[in-house]
Amino acid sequence: MNSTSIDQLGRDAAVAGREPLDSRAAFLRKLGLGAGAVVGGGLLLGRPGTALAGHGPPDASVGDADILQYALTLEYLEATFYTQALGGSGTTGVPASSAKFNRGAITGSKLFKAFGGRIRSSAYGYLTAIRNHEIAHVSFLRAALTAAAATPVGPCTFNFSAGLGSIGAFLKTAQLLENTGVMAYDGAIRYVDTGDFLQAGAQIATVEARHAAYLNLINRASPFPPSAFDVGKKPSEIFAAAKPFIVSCPPEVTALFGRLP
Repeated sequence: MNSTSIDQLGRDAAVAGREPLDSRAAFLRKLGLGAGAVVGGGLLLGRPGTALAGHGPPDASVGDADILQYALTLEYLEATFYTQALGGSGTTGVPASSAKFNRGAITGSKLFKAFGGRIRSSAYGYLTAIRNHEIAHVSFLRAALTAAAATPVGPCTFNFSAGLGSIGAFLKTAQLLENTGVMAYDGAIRYVDTGDFLQAGAQIATVEARHAAYLNLINRASPFPPSAFDVGKKPSEIFAAAKPFIVSCPPEVTALFGRLP
């Protein structure tokens, strides 16, 4: 896949996600998880000084397509969550949904009262932009896999009832998912060989980290980690963090997680 095809895939994904992309820099968003992801009251962060610790050498049995499928599975989860929360027409693998929370519910929430008017009034727009980014990531990854002669995996069946019971639960769950996404991309990128895919993964990861920073701040947490380096997590750790939201997965996704290191 050359640079021109990456740019075109990014533009196509942007149309699907209703988000204009002017360059390939907008193409990558979802390969990373930021620090501070809350899981069951705990943190998925590593200890300071351990951020660069690896999980052993790359596994030759894991191909680039496997990592793209892994990223796609995570993007399905995020895009579905935001679409259920904020509504949307969805895309392939992300069912359309009516909105659980509208603009008035978001901007009128007491959780935003401590912030200035500008932050409160812009919150709904930023959150819907994150939704659009996640939908665009799904479209991009599906197109990238198809271009690489691989059949994209189907989505898992998700249950976000625990994360959509209130505005507070929505924002906390969004914070968890974005931070988990950053850690997932940081942990998986070591297994990617193709330069175009490496670049795409890095571009998505940085956008995901910006999502996480915004949501950390909205949830009264530090927008960035205490360490100078983000922490990567193994696929098994990412799956454990996402498991509370997963009802079932297609056999090919279950097999994929069984193959990953």
